[in-house]
This record gives sequence, C-alpha cells and structure tokens, in this order.
Amino acid sequence: MKIITEYQEFKDFRNTLNSISFVPTMGNLHKGHMALIDNARSHDSHVTASIFINPLQFNDASDFKNYPKSLDNDIALLSKHGCDSVFIPNSSILDNIKEIKPPDTALYLCGVNRPGHFDGVLTIVNKLFELTKPTRAFFGKKDFQQLTLIKNFVKENNLPIEIISIDTVRELNGLAMSSRNNRLSESDRKKASKLYKTLSSIKANSNNLSHEMIKYHKDDLTKQGFDVDYLSVCNPNTLKDLESFNLKPMLVAIAASIGGIRLIDNILID
Repeated sequence: MKIITEYQEFKDFRNTLNSISFVPTMGNLHKGHMALIDNARSHDSHVTASIFINPLQFNDASDFKNYPKSLDNDIALLSKHGCDSVFIPNSSILDNIKEIKPPDTALYLCGVNRPGHFDGVLTIVNKLFELTKPTRAFFGKKDFQQLTLIKNFVKENNLPIEIISIDTVRELNGLAMSSRNNRLSESDRKKASKLYKTLSSIKANSNNLSHEMIKYHKDDLTKQGFDVDYLSVCNPNTLKDLESFNLKPMLVAIAASIGGIRLIDNILID
C-alpha cells in the first residue's frame, strides 16, 4: 500500500490513475470503516483512503484534542483490507481552503447544537474531492445527516462522483460502531446499546407512533443516565421533524451522550 503525506505528491500520483474509489476518514479505524474499504474494493478501480482529523468540524476544542488516534494500527488495517493507497495530510491542507456553507438540511438534528459542524464537514470533503477526483466515494449511513448533505452537495454542483452509502456496522449488542466508542467505559458501553434498542422499539411500533411515545423513550433514556440531544422522527430528505407519522419513509434519529461521550444512530422506517 502506498502511503502519501504530501499534498502535491498525491496530486501527481492521482494523475497516473484512471478511476478511483475513495474512502475519507478521520482515522481510529474500525470494522465500520473496513466495510467501506471492502465495498470500495468490489469496484474495478484503485482504492484510496484519507486520514485527517478535521479541526473545522469540531465545536469543542477538547473534543478535537481528545479525538482518538491510532495511525500505525490504521495503516495496518487498511493494508490488510487491500487498500491501494492512503493520503495522510497535515494541517497545511487547510491553507486557503474554500469555505462551503451548507443548505438548510444542516440546521436540523446535529446542526441545532453543533453550529458550524457541517460547514467544516463539507469544506474538507470538497477539498478532498478536488484533490482525489474520485469516481465514487463511500460513506456510512450512521452519519445520515452528513451523508444527505454530501449527496446533495455533489448533485447541486454537478460533480461527476457517485456517492455510495453503506449500512451501519454494529457491535454484538447493537451499538453502532464509532471511533468514539473507544472512549466509553465498559459499563457505559453496555448502557450505550440502549440507543439502538430504543430505535428498534420505535420501528417495531411505527404503525402506532405518537409524540407521546417519542417523549416516553426520551425520558426513559434520561432516567438511565443519558444526556439526550435529540430523538427525532423526521423526513429522510429534508430532515425536518414530522408533525404526523402517517407518511413513510421516515427516519428516526438520535444523539445522546453517556459518560460525556456523544453518540449518534438512526433507523429508517419504510
């Protein structure tokens, strides 16, 4: 696997390739990321990943500082899964970067209490797209709002990139795999499985869904020690909360913290 750290070197390398399947990451890789790499390898093209912890998308300086890093392990995992190259830039990639302002879809769900987060996401993704010029790029459905914004950004700007979404990979207890899971205590990790159980319960009772039911689940999570940012039933295209639960498809999305670690998850009801 080729490892590139210099911006210009990667640009020159890209010019030697035809099609490219691209997996952007912030490192601390796990089975969820490897599902993206494995899917990328199923296409007949060069597979490249990037590792860059993007400061532009962190609202909390301590969250950025404490974001888990495991570069040697990341490189070994990518190589094991057949990734062809990895781009690991330093902060100079942010020099003179074009700031991207997201549409209203960014104002809901995570956007309510994380202002500017999706500006940072789209800004770095656009920069990486300009550099890698991917034929296709791969993103997980766990970050559904991010996925929606990137899909819409590519469409609105007529970028010749196919965005491929991959199902959320879960731990045995149902917890959605995330780099943040490494920061959970053993007891909080067990408790965190309650998030997916809550989503699954709402889906199982979707024909009788009510605002009272959503409030019940939110209160129940709070009683169990979660700090619930949101538990929303929304339109999967606009991400606006639904006033009526008669129309499908609908997305049930959650963000909650346990032990100070913020986790997100979602489930689609169609």
